[in-house]
Amino acid sequence: MKRMELCRRRGDVQHHSPRLIACLVVLAAAALLVWAAPASAAYVSGKQTIVNQKKGTFKMAGDLIGSWAITSFKVLKKKPVFKAKGTESFNGCMDLGHDGSCTGDPSGTMDFTFTYWAKIGGEKLQLGTCAHPVTGGTGAFAAATGLLMIVDEPIKKKPFIKTHYEGVIDVPGALSASAPRPPRHC
Repeated sequence: MKRMELCRRRGDVQHHSPRLIACLVVLAAAALLVWAAPASAAYVSGKQTIVNQKKGTFKMAGDLIGSWAITSFKVLKKKPVFKAKGTESFNGCMDLGHDGSCTGDPSGTMDFTFTYWAKIGGEKLQLGTCAHPVTGGTGAFAAATGLLMIVDEPIKKKPFIKTHYEGVIDVPGALSASAPRPPRHC
């Protein structure tokens, strides 16, 4: 198995791999979020997987369990860096008990706006990232605040994208089973 290079040299210019850049973006954002979060906020992380790409639906796993849907999407520019904005909605729970279920955990819907940036080479994604501030919600998330950072990383097998999220969500009145945790290593 060939080991992925984190840095490559071409002439006198050093180039960093998309994985290294993604890790640095997520770690910096997560560290800032944990530092700036209120004491009642919880650090969340996990994976997002595609359910139906054409419909913009996804499954969330990790500290957020449930479904995710793109509710609006507008392309702002295509080159040199792809940029878009829109809205998305999460329906599920925040797994504060870290038991893989929603039992006893805050649940409802959370709404987000987002700005998305991607580096595309030819027809292939090289790296994508987006910032998602919480804009509203229902149920236990009615007064939620926070921010998620989501990173899309290309992989060689279907669906050809691996998506990871990290962030801080504050759900007033929720009994947090854990204080915000430091970011996990990439």
